[in-house]
Amino acid sequence: MAHLDLLFRDYEIQMEAQKHRDYEADARELRQLELSRVTAADRLAAQLGQSLTIHGATGDIWRGRLATLGLGWLQLTTDAGDLILPLTEILYWEGGNHQAIGEAQEVSRKLTLGSALRALSSAQRHIHIHHSGGQGLTSSGQVRSVGADYCEIVVMKAQKEDARGVRVAPRCILFSSIAAIRVAG
Repeated sequence: MAHLDLLFRDYEIQMEAQKHRDYEADARELRQLELSRVTAADRLAAQLGQSLTIHGATGDIWRGRLATLGLGWLQLTTDAGDLILPLTEILYWEGGNHQAIGEAQEVSRKLTLGSALRALSSAQRHIHIHHSGGQGLTSSGQVRSVGADYCEIVVMKAQKEDARGVRVAPRCILFSSIAAIRVAG
């Protein structure tokens, strides 16, 4: 009878081990399902206040603290001032807490790039826009007005009259051409 008891005990141990393996497999599958629903904005929301290194589509690398996360953009506080980056111009980021996942649902995270530019316009802040495309093109000035998908800035040199005494018109910039916005001062 002892032999039969050992056989049953071995079978119970095997069954318990299989239940444990099944439980771990289910937990991994559930974790993967949960992660499949996490957006980059949710992942960034958990990084607020963290130091990040961001690699941009233009080849630029920015280091700073994630201060704000808007709808499709983020604000990075750097040693050289604030920087606004459209998420579409970010290749990847490093740093922060990669175990944390936040909810990108707060009101501030529903503000668009246009909202950020309107705030800069109201504050009459001087900005430097780095354009997409890796050509090194920039536009510097103050935001005059903001539309649904573009902004007008009064370019620094355009504030002066040209050789004939004619004022140069503001520059219209499509949001889709903005790689980064550096806020002066």
